Amino acid sequence: MRDIFGPAEVLHAAVRRRAPQVAVAIVLDEEEGLRRVSVTYRDVGPYLVGWDGTAYEWRTGPAAGSPPPRARPGRAPPRAPPRR
Repeated sequence: MRDIFGPAEVLHAAVRRRAPQVAVAIVLDEEEGLRRVSVTYRDVGPYLVGWDGTAYEWRTGPAAGSPPPRARPGRAPPRAPPRR
């Protein structure tokens, strides 16, 4: 039997690669019968992210209905100035 590498698996792999400190898991959405990605960071979450056919969007949590932040390849986040 072959596993299907769909949108949930693509997002799961991307989060694991770009943000290894975030806990991610693929879960089954009982209501819709689709796979979603559960995202937890420290004590925040778990929140579900799903694919609506054209884009990913938060399914639960304070940002429900909006897209997750996009990664900026090749651009590091700004650093705080050094303490003196």
